Amino acid sequence: MNWISTLVPWQWGVLGLVPIGIVLLYFLKLRREPVEVPSTYLWSRTIEDLHVNSLLQRLRRSLLLFLQLLAVAIAAIALLRPGVRGETSGQDRTVFLLDSSASMRATDVDGGDDGGKDAGQSRFDVAKKLIAQEIDQMSDNQSAMLITFSDRPNTVQSFTSDRRRLRDALDRTEVTNFPTDILGALKAADGLANPRRTSEVGNMNDVQVAGAMPADLKIYSDGGFQPVTEFNLGNLIPTYVSIGSKDAKNLAITAFSAERNLENPGEVQAFATVANLGSQPVEATATLMMDGQFMDASSVSLDPSDQTGLSFAIESDEAVQLSLRLDVEDDLQTDNVAFAGLTPLRNVNVLVVTPGNTPLELGLQTSKSSKICKSEFVSPDYLQTDRYTLRAESGTDDLIIYDRCSPKQMPATNTFFIGSLPTAKQDAAADEKWSWASENSGVVLIDIDRTHPMMRYLELFSLLIFQGRAINGPVGSTELIGADVGPMLVLAPRDGFQDMVLGFPIITTDDDGTSGTNTNWYAERSWPVFMLNVLRYLAGAAEASGAPSYQPGQTVRVRLENAISDAVMVRNTGSDNAASEKLTPGPTGIVDIVGADSPGNYQIKTGDRLADLFAVNLFDPTESTLAVAPDIELGYEAVTATAGSVESRNEYWRILLVAMLGVLATEWWVYSRRVG
Repeated sequence: MNWISTLVPWQWGVLGLVPIGIVLLYFLKLRREPVEVPSTYLWSRTIEDLHVNSLLQRLRRSLLLFLQLLAVAIAAIALLRPGVRGETSGQDRTVFLLDSSASMRATDVDGGDDGGKDAGQSRFDVAKKLIAQEIDQMSDNQSAMLITFSDRPNTVQSFTSDRRRLRDALDRTEVTNFPTDILGALKAADGLANPRRTSEVGNMNDVQVAGAMPADLKIYSDGGFQPVTEFNLGNLIPTYVSIGSKDAKNLAITAFSAERNLENPGEVQAFATVANLGSQPVEATATLMMDGQFMDASSVSLDPSDQTGLSFAIESDEAVQLSLRLDVEDDLQTDNVAFAGLTPLRNVNVLVVTPGNTPLELGLQTSKSSKICKSEFVSPDYLQTDRYTLRAESGTDDLIIYDRCSPKQMPATNTFFIGSLPTAKQDAAADEKWSWASENSGVVLIDIDRTHPMMRYLELFSLLIFQGRAINGPVGSTELIGADVGPMLVLAPRDGFQDMVLGFPIITTDDDGTSGTNTNWYAERSWPVFMLNVLRYLAGAAEASGAPSYQPGQTVRVRLENAISDAVMVRNTGSDNAASEKLTPGPTGIVDIVGADSPGNYQIKTGDRLADLFAVNLFDPTESTLAVAPDIELGYEAVTATAGSVESRNEYWRILLVAMLGVLATEWWVYSRRVG
């Protein structure tokens, strides 16, 4: 027989006052009124009542008092929850390790005696129920602690024998989207059963800091973690309670990314890997969404352990948020959706040095070019200023266009020369210099390198060019456009930069200063396309890349511009509600984000401007593989899984409550007969 108290000490004190109060009620003197009676029979009843008012006489003959005190005693015994449980080999101390990783969200758990599955019940919910039953069965001389673990341990409740505190701590636990690492939780439990020593064993000055206190180590998990070999159990007695089934159904997205097509930056390419990590064949539809709008879909049919790749192509120059969702009801929904993002084409600064070129201005001010380009037009006199010298040496601009002029020294950035040649270094060899290969003459274009991104979507054979000269480029040059007189557009590398030269001017100036056109290119559809290609590939506007992806719980470091004093992080998980959080960058513009715990697209905004973005995805095949491990390895010791059940305990408090009700009924019957 063992007892489990349901009241705290002060509540027992209140209960102890109840029988004292009952006895005190019998000490009260009756207030009597004079009564005239017509019969000596009634006088005898009154005399008998006077005898009863005597203290000893009343207590000696009060059956009601005895029944009332008996009812209180039975209630007190019932509150002690007497019961009988079989012999156990458990210790007086128990460490509960509760797995709170992403795989514990799986809903493949048994629903009870009917063999089905509980609707909405996850592995984590079942594990909590089992631990709660263990806590309820604890006796007063037993204590326990609760530790949850995912990729990090969390001691939710230290050792206590207070079952209420343990239950409250258990209620506070929540499942996460994090991967699994049990080592930290084992080390937290290790401190009790295996106390450390002050020095190495064998040292005469060695002192053990505390006595060993063996404890039961109960691990509630699906076993989805790597074997722990660098840990010694010592005095910990492990029990692995497996949660879940071996026959799970799960289709998972294990990779998802997006990038811009290098040859066509306006095209977004998305790639995904889908794997069947369950034990059943699965068919599903993968749906691609962009900013909440349907874009494309693809069917998926996989046998167990198979995987396949998916690819999608969409058109967008803007920053986009992509999500890929598997339309399937399986046992783990977290890995059925993945997120990716793309920054917009990078804004570039372009300096244009020209005596005047209206077609060039129009080409840089089209709707698409103006979104990615901030241009500044200056005259050739600007090349003689100190401001230009500092600007060229620091590489402030992403591209400098020299129209019919050349600098004394080449800048530390990419360049585009129109009707002029780059300046060579004084000690440069002949094959490292630019030169004209012909005199001014009429030009007929005969060849275009259509494989080069600079020439994409261009049709130039209808152009009229009145005057032009062929170009000799340095070693490593690439001819992009060929004419009857020789190369007409040439691209060459220079110390990590690129220089491009066009052999004919767009605008010419007579000796009297009158401007005229040298070609009809500016009136063709290919002109704004060509300028957009120049911005994308020569100025670097196409360097925009896909947003980085992190796993839930990882610290995300974002570097913002120094001018940004505050920002807002917006999380979009594909639903209508987007959560936001205010961010405050440090002096260096760096923000460490530690609250990215849920899968989704995260945007960093300052005002209405997008400063940065990243994605958070599970992407963990270990977590998505739902088959429960039959055993786990802890310190080279294999611990076999046991069924998730709690030893039954025969309790007698219900019988005692029925007995108490019987005593109260008897007391009421006796009282009714006396009064009647």
